[in-house]
Amino acid sequence: MITSPKDKSTLIGQMLMVGLQGTSPEDAKSFFDSLDGRPIGGVILYDQNMTSTPPSSHNILSPTQVRAFNETLQSLSETPLLIGVDQEGGQVNRLKKEYGFPATKSWAHLGKINDVEETRKQAELTAQTLSDHGFNLNFAPVLDLTMNSSSFIAKKERCCSDNPDIVYEHAKAMIDSHLNHRILTVGKHFPGQGSSGEDTHEGFVDVSDSWSEIELIPYRQLIENQSLNAIMTSHLFQRGLDPDHPATLSFNILNKLLRKKLRFNGIIFSDDPQMKAISDHYDLKKTLGLMINAGVDIFCFGNNLIYDPDIVEKVHMTINQLLEEDAISEDQLRASFHRIINFKSIIGLV
Repeated sequence: MITSPKDKSTLIGQMLMVGLQGTSPEDAKSFFDSLDGRPIGGVILYDQNMTSTPPSSHNILSPTQVRAFNETLQSLSETPLLIGVDQEGGQVNRLKKEYGFPATKSWAHLGKINDVEETRKQAELTAQTLSDHGFNLNFAPVLDLTMNSSSFIAKKERCCSDNPDIVYEHAKAMIDSHLNHRILTVGKHFPGQGSSGEDTHEGFVDVSDSWSEIELIPYRQLIENQSLNAIMTSHLFQRGLDPDHPATLSFNILNKLLRKKLRFNGIIFSDDPQMKAISDHYDLKKTLGLMINAGVDIFCFGNNLIYDPDIVEKVHMTINQLLEEDAISEDQLRASFHRIINFKSIIGLV
């Protein structure tokens, strides 16, 4: 296990998860060549390339193809990678039946039938599929409550229930089942976006008048149960929690509320900073500085809304600039580094 990184590049690299283009082992090698020795901590794969119109095939074509792709990616990284995917089930399902993977049921369907054993069975199938094909991280379960049945997230059947206790029970079953197959999970989207009627992919979303503290209950229960190892932020704005910044950039929400009040000591992932809710209002330097000071451990640049082949270089350079300007501290990077290494060690990755 790496416990004492020798340089800042290693610290920065572990905080960076990035999307890439390609499907083959050769594409994986080209991607790593393009990094010019700069380390990364993880990659996220998609089945569709959203930067093209209409969307085209992306990283996932078939079981055999993606297994070889992931094996090559893993072999090229000095420190074992988190290889993540959004495999919630139903409509948010990167490993689709038409590509040769098992069919999945939506989170909303599982919540509706409310049979924890059926949820466990479905989660075991998903986790086994991920494990068999080189993934070790699933950006699930969704902990958002069905506060607004017409919300963009509810319409895609991504919410389990409007009852936080039901969400907790099913989420715990999903998390436990994934860990049985050495797959890490990420609860999302903190502090809860079930009341939102708009999509943070498209722009600024204010839930100040619709968000409720009940949306924190699944997080609180899973944290108290020591089941939640990682959380993904939302880009939502809630003036009652922070009058100035959306959650991903908010010290009040991520540090004071999540770290201090809810006593969460696991990994905080940012939702994609390339979403318009962030990118339309903050440049990269401001975004990274605010995220680090708020307590984000891993920046998840999906690179699938806007493709930036230089994003890894830009993040490394920008964080070094922030360090030189004393806008952030190396101690903050080291704290995140150790949390990330501990996170990876849960499944024996490091």
